[in-house]
Amino acid sequence: MINYGNGWMSGGFGGGMWLWTVIGVLVVVLLVVLITKVSMK
Repeated sequence: MINYGNGWMSGGFGGGMWLWTVIGVLVVVLLVVLITKVSMK
């Protein structure tokens, strides 16, 4: 619990890379959903 919180708060590369990975996945999913909606129209 404490180790996870500390690693996420002060994680330079760990927390940063994890955060950018999640953001990248979300952006890709949003793009796929938008393209699918436009294609269906």
